[in-house]
Amino acid sequence: MSQQSQAPVAAHVVLILDASGSMESVRDDAIGSVNGYITAAKRDRALYEARFTLVTFNSSGIETIRRDQVMETVALLKPAEYVCAAMTPLFDAIGHGIALLDEALAGRAGKAVVVVLTDGHENSSQRFTFDSIQQLIKVRQQAGWLVTFLGADLSVAKQGVQLGVNANLVAAYVGGDGLRAVGCVMAASVSRFVQSMDAGPTSHERAILHGELDD
Repeated sequence: MSQQSQAPVAAHVVLILDASGSMESVRDDAIGSVNGYITAAKRDRALYEARFTLVTFNSSGIETIRRDQVMETVALLKPAEYVCAAMTPLFDAIGHGIALLDEALAGRAGKAVVVVLTDGHENSSQRFTFDSIQQLIKVRQQAGWLVTFLGADLSVAKQGVQLGVNANLVAAYVGGDGLRAVGCVMAASVSRFVQSMDAGPTSHERAILHGELDD
């Protein structure tokens, strides 16, 4: 087998980040989490050639901050690019992120990754419903996509399970430290997925998200 055929397939990663008003109190930690992912991915041979899209969302708008960029060229998230306000159109944001990834994958090889990061419950979507997002997630997972749902506590994270995300890919983070740790945990998980390994957060990584261990 040639070296080319042995090389891991590049991933297409979409991170869907809550920017509702309740995220303001942990805004710096959320920015640190995104930048932690970017930094870790650039250092990872399995990820630095991956494509990356960053979506932020609240009821004032769903913004595509980075779109289908090669990971090694992605700029760190600046504070001015992440403005927290208003409510939580979670379903609309997930639908938007999946549509972007569908477009990015059209005619291109690669593994598909969707990561949802939120501190709240759906309360303001206009286009998508629980049922339509549940169906989208089901179909994409059946197609081999990695869908991960990370919530600020068990109640928030439970939405992922209700929407049909595989339970081993749903996790809760606790507090600002847990949120900041999400980036590195996510990078490790996506790297495992790209290399055809078990992608769910390990027990050690879950402890880090809960603030029980240092990363």
